[in-house]
Amino acid sequence: MKCKFTICFFGFVIFLAYLVTWSGCINIDNPVVQPVDYRSLAKFVNLKSGTTIKVNVDGVDKVSSLSFGEASSYLDLPAGSRVFVFAAGDTLRRSLDSEKKYTVFYVGKGLDSVLFAAERNTFDEPYPSGKALVRFLNLSPNLGAAKVIINFAGKDSTFSNVGFKAGTPYLEISSFPVKYTVISGTDTLIKAWDSGISSAGRYSVVVYGLRTDLQKKFFKED
Repeated sequence: MKCKFTICFFGFVIFLAYLVTWSGCINIDNPVVQPVDYRSLAKFVNLKSGTTIKVNVDGVDKVSSLSFGEASSYLDLPAGSRVFVFAAGDTLRRSLDSEKKYTVFYVGKGLDSVLFAAERNTFDEPYPSGKALVRFLNLSPNLGAAKVIINFAGKDSTFSNVGFKAGTPYLEISSFPVKYTVISGTDTLIKAWDSGISSAGRYSVVVYGLRTDLQKKFFKED
C-alpha cells in the first residue's frame, strides 16, 4: 500500500512540474506577443556662437535648422545606442536610457563640447506642486571653474568650482525671483541676474558663449 502511495505521489509531482514548466512558456510565433519598444525623449540646444546647426540621428535628419541660443522641441527617440551627427560633421555615439528625458547642448566643435544633460524619468512627476526645480549649468568653453551664488527667498546658496559641462543639483524653489551671481577667479562676470523664472516648473539656467561675451538664459524642461 505504501509503495502505491509513493508511486502516486511522485507521479503527481511530475505532472505538477509539467504544468508549471509549460504554463511559463511564451509562444514567440504568437502575433499578439509584441517586443517592448523602449523610448527616450531628447531636445537639442545650439550654444555655439555664430552658427546654425542641424541634427541627424541614426542617419535621419531630426532637426533641420537650429540657430544660436535656440532649442528644439522634445523628440521621441529609440532608447539604446544611437549615432548623433551635429554641425561640421561632429559624430558621436551615445546610449540613451529607456524612459529618460534629456537636453542635449551643442557647445562647439569637438565631441567634448556636447553635453547630454539628463533631466528625469518620463514616468516621474515633473516637479512638486507649486514649486520650481532649478539647476545651473556652466557651458562656456573658456570660463573655467566658476563660483555660483544663487539667491532666492532672501538666502544665498553657494557652489564653488563649477567647471565646464558641470552644474549644480536641482534646487527646490517656492519663492521668486531667482537671481544668479557668477564669479570666475577675481572677476564677477554676472551679478545678481534675475533669471526670469517666476512660476512652478523644471528649469536649467545656463551660461554659455566665450568669457568675454558671456551669455545667460534659462530653458524650461517641464
